[in-house]
Amino acid sequence: MGVSVAEYYGQRTDVDVPTIQPIAGVGICPFSSGNTCKKLKSGNPPVCSVRKPDGTMWIVCSDRLCNTKKDLPLCQHQQEILLDIARHLFGPGVTPDQVCVKREERLNVVEGTKYNADYIISLDSGRSDYSGPDRMVLEMQGGGETSNTGRITDLLRIWETNPNRTNALLRTETEASTLETNAWRRQQEQFIVKGNIAMKTWKGYGIAFCVGTVLYDYLMNKLASANLPDLKNYNWTLAIIAIKEDNSTPAVAGPIPIMVDENRMLFTNYQTFVQALINQGEPSLNAFRGEFINLNNQQVIIP
Repeated sequence: MGVSVAEYYGQRTDVDVPTIQPIAGVGICPFSSGNTCKKLKSGNPPVCSVRKPDGTMWIVCSDRLCNTKKDLPLCQHQQEILLDIARHLFGPGVTPDQVCVKREERLNVVEGTKYNADYIISLDSGRSDYSGPDRMVLEMQGGGETSNTGRITDLLRIWETNPNRTNALLRTETEASTLETNAWRRQQEQFIVKGNIAMKTWKGYGIAFCVGTVLYDYLMNKLASANLPDLKNYNWTLAIIAIKEDNSTPAVAGPIPIMVDENRMLFTNYQTFVQALINQGEPSLNAFRGEFINLNNQQVIIP
């Protein structure tokens, strides 16, 4: 089986009351202070997240984890997530008035390509309780797209037109599946470019990535043989922090609560991490010899 809809326009589907109703037209993102829902704006169903067959959450909207729209006030959801993250980056004692952020901040690159940091996060006063940076790029990647997305759309069409629609119907499993590989490929460039910018800007700056637990596990499996040093209590310059569903209280109507997963955090050295990315390749001699064709479509054997 495949994924099921976990949140529709900010409403979790695994509670049966009240019955979720279809949304038509354009509406405000439930996770911001006034930003238009990008799914509705593009004419797509407002699905915020899905569940894998094992029940884990996979975010499918880039605004779901922590919307970064510039010049809008931070809503309560954003304030809570950013404070939770900050307390794991800077220390458990930091207060909301100490945590300062810039959103969608332009970063400079040599060839002129436009890069924006989701956030620049810093402390206004005092020093971090931890040994890491006091100022860093903060990137958000809760999940990514799914394959066979049309199967989710088909289900939603059936649900929308059913006069006896229920939340149980809305959360029916589909044949769609998560695409961790695609999400990770896009993220590699972010790691390399934005982290390098932070390192070049000032000694002591760093980069932190907040990702969903599915993407975190995928990444750790990819780098299992790298033996990355744990620098939580030392001079770390790169952090990867997983965000998980908060199951500490019974499910109630509304959005799925999320929180930092303290069992899925990595604090290490940026340069060592980038080297581990590069070292994933192995010598592939057979790829460079054997049967070729020339430009006249004739077979050529190159030893």
